[in-house]
Amino acid sequence: MTSLQSRHGGEIFHFAESIRDSMLDFSININPLGLSPVGKSHMLTHLETDILRYPDTECKDLLNALSLRYQIDSSCILVGNGATELMYALLPVIQPKKVLIPAPSFSEYRFSAEAYGTPIEELPLEVNQQFQIPIEIWRGKIEQNSLVYVGNPNNPDGHILLPYEFETLLQRVNETNSYLVIDESFVDFLGDAYSYRQACKKNSHLIIISSLTKFFAVPGLRVGYVIASSELIKNVRKLMIPWHVNGPVQRYMVSALADRTYIENSIKFCIKERRRLTQELSKIENIKVYPGSVNFILCQIQNKYKTAKELQDKLDDYHIIIRQCGNYKGLDETYFRVAVRNTSENNQLIDALRKVCNK
Repeated sequence: MTSLQSRHGGEIFHFAESIRDSMLDFSININPLGLSPVGKSHMLTHLETDILRYPDTECKDLLNALSLRYQIDSSCILVGNGATELMYALLPVIQPKKVLIPAPSFSEYRFSAEAYGTPIEELPLEVNQQFQIPIEIWRGKIEQNSLVYVGNPNNPDGHILLPYEFETLLQRVNETNSYLVIDESFVDFLGDAYSYRQACKKNSHLIIISSLTKFFAVPGLRVGYVIASSELIKNVRKLMIPWHVNGPVQRYMVSALADRTYIENSIKFCIKERRRLTQELSKIENIKVYPGSVNFILCQIQNKYKTAKELQDKLDDYHIIIRQCGNYKGLDETYFRVAVRNTSENNQLIDALRKVCNK
């Protein structure tokens, strides 16, 4: 058995095939309630039909479902094979002179910019400031024709973009003919009140990008969306390859987006269970826990182990995977992140950490 620090979480295939299904993977931040029951039933009923035919290249039904769910005109929405595909598609259309990236943050902000040779400037988020955005410093860094990435909430620390931060950044991108790209891949775990989607209706320099993989629990099927001005969406759509969003996930999402019981239960469970898990982790010796907001928790190993890799080596015996965070800019090898899973699985994590950290 081997545990490696990877570009992303979910690298279960580093483990021997014989034990993969027995691993508890806390490195991926997926809805612990699993699939929407309504969406799952709809998908499975039509699974053979959808596998045996090409998917809708325009994702018409899914676009209409997203439009209804989020109250955004469908001409302002584009669906992709996960949020990452859409990040890569934005760059050649916008062609910014510079991409501004929080550190730490999701690594594909950087990799997508590097893929097109776009200059990058990192904007540090300080641990001792609880990863709050130093808004005036950021404001001064936004020059003509920039693209600014912000996570809401940010991965891996869970900081929520505050209204005054949003307004300051949005004002500045408008002044400089730039774009503010807000990654809201985890905001559904908090609810619509925390999203800035609606602001896209009034501002063409605002872009909302989001994975649907996390909240709707389909990492193996891949789906995400971007909301922007209809003109920008039209230009980005031209770069999409045909059939890039598969048929089963389109059908699943149409029903899952309308499954209000599932959505409400997921939000309630994750808020309650994150609070409990945070409290229990805070009681364990040699672990520092950072306050977050959604279905993952950033932690730091102290004293007993020098790195999160050493901690992971101990957790291998318990078939538990954590997300080592040393490859996040701004964090070192002592940081790790854990997802909020179901209550029983979270208890297994707590028990294992107590055993390996309290000795």
